[in-house]
Amino acid sequence: MDFVVSFQSAVLAFFFLQGLLFAFLLLEAGWRYDHRPSFWLAGFVVLCSFYLVPFMAGYQGWYGKDGYREFLFFVPFQQFFLIGPVIYCYVKSQFRPDWRLRPQDYWHFAPGLLYLGYTLLAFVVDVLVLDEYYFYADGRDKDLDSWYQISGLFSMIVYAGVAYRHYQRYQQQIYAELSFAEAVAYRWIASFLVALLVIMVLRILALVFLPSWGSFGRWFPYYTAFGATTYYIALAGYTNMVRSLARAPLRERLQEEVGTVKEAAPEDLSHWKPKLVALMTEEKLYENPTLTLSDVAGVLGINRRQVSTIINQEFGQNFNDFINSYRVAAVKAKFARGDHQQFTILSIALGCGFNSKTTFNRVFKKHTARTPVQWLGEN
Repeated sequence: MDFVVSFQSAVLAFFFLQGLLFAFLLLEAGWRYDHRPSFWLAGFVVLCSFYLVPFMAGYQGWYGKDGYREFLFFVPFQQFFLIGPVIYCYVKSQFRPDWRLRPQDYWHFAPGLLYLGYTLLAFVVDVLVLDEYYFYADGRDKDLDSWYQISGLFSMIVYAGVAYRHYQRYQQQIYAELSFAEAVAYRWIASFLVALLVIMVLRILALVFLPSWGSFGRWFPYYTAFGATTYYIALAGYTNMVRSLARAPLRERLQEEVGTVKEAAPEDLSHWKPKLVALMTEEKLYENPTLTLSDVAGVLGINRRQVSTIINQEFGQNFNDFINSYRVAAVKAKFARGDHQQFTILSIALGCGFNSKTTFNRVFKKHTARTPVQWLGEN
């Protein structure tokens, strides 16, 4: 009778098992390819999957059964204080594959470890010392206490905000220094952060309208939405990992070249403008699909900060947009000559320095407000 599965628990069990499956796949891939972000994402998916266990068991009525109740009480399935730091580590390791935890980083996990210590103390006192409920005298699961749910949500919000700040800095940096920024822009991280926002909004709504976390009943849609969002993160994150491994050469080039460009000191660099234009129009440096700020600086014989300043001040663009504007102009010139009648649009784009069809289409539309096919139809 205890294992007659209800509809609600079956739905939540599906998301729980799918989460564990993708966590295993991420761990296996992380181990095989030495891909550290996969380990962190696997940890996040596991933590979110176990979050569903108390609700899944609640629909089975296990909180009202001896044996099952004690198991649910003493096993800390919901680890909110660990979810936030794992989010932080996942995003940071995405942008810096060589990143490792430093001694000072372990402090991020201190609240989670303290909560684990608290649950262990409750188990020792109630089961091994007193042999009766002291910590659990109220008959409620401590994971469902309002203080823990609210503080855990606050922790997630803070760490998600920190992760978003890292993402913004990364985006600014690569567009300032790489001509192939589109290919390494980690748009998945933006989707991941949006999914986190969905989870946090769902939890806020649940905290407002469901102050008693021991009440399951009509709030099944919330648990389902949470499970579905976690499933999306697991599936999309695994897919992104596979694609990321395929782009490994560009990632390695990124790690070699990208560094922080310091704020430019006031200086007149306008005389370098015609030389930079000549490099683009005569030497056609933009045809190099992995062109970087360092490459241009090396040819001009000045430093990267100065090249960045010239492009910002004289052209009002970042490095990525500056190089892509020449690539788009070259593509349009070849279209005007009728090259598209002999060659495919993609081959023309690749010859002009673009490194993929997706990047080319996105950049061309950004600069012309039209797709390549639309442009050809109008000109």
